[in-house]
Amino acid sequence: MRYLVSFLLMVSYASEAQTLQGVVTDAATGKPLYPVTVVNIYTRQSTLTDEHGLYVIPASQGNLVTFSYLGYRSVQKVKPISVIIATMNIAMEPTEYQLEEFRIKPGILSRYQLDSQERVETYKLSLQRRPPNPFVSPVSAIAELFSKKAKRTYAFQQIFAEGEIEKFVDSRYTTDLVTRLTGLTGDSIGHFMYVYQMPYDFARTATDLELKMWIRSSYREWLKHRKTEIAPIENPIRH
Repeated sequence: MRYLVSFLLMVSYASEAQTLQGVVTDAATGKPLYPVTVVNIYTRQSTLTDEHGLYVIPASQGNLVTFSYLGYRSVQKVKPISVIIATMNIAMEPTEYQLEEFRIKPGILSRYQLDSQERVETYKLSLQRRPPNPFVSPVSAIAELFSKKAKRTYAFQQIFAEGEIEKFVDSRYTTDLVTRLTGLTGDSIGHFMYVYQMPYDFARTATDLELKMWIRSSYREWLKHRKTEIAPIENPIRH
């Protein structure tokens, strides 16, 4: 009976815990890339590659998974057919483009990337924890399923990845840039940036010029709404 219960638990775990794993590398050099942001578009779950370029993310057949890294072209792939674990290695193409203010080149790390690498190194042990393969080690897989520590670790990984996404957007959509383009300060700039929150995918792919155009366009819309909200009320008739 005990073996039957263990078998059923393992089958249940396997049916739910479909996984996509692999290594992300630079297509030109073959060197591993980290920390690449890996997002399951269907479930909104995300993770980061480790220093060896390895990633592991929950994903079912047909889920669309994106790979994003500053200085490289984003990649979108659909999880292939597999029983539980599918392996999909990704080679990302470096991109180089000329902007008015500066030139972005692979190998030159931004402030965000340097800070991100420092955060990854700080929480390295928690971020590198991965679910055991139920076929290789079924006992460990079942134990992991009921481990409170494991659940807390995986919850932290998800929160960390979401935080990295937010910090990346903040690194491009800054108050200094908005003030420079719109002249807004104080409470006004806070209200504007709250109403017009920049989507992560746009922040990842937009050029510097596109970023500025988006801010200016959003600012014009914001002004129209503000004028409507503060339109003067006609004075009441005095008796």
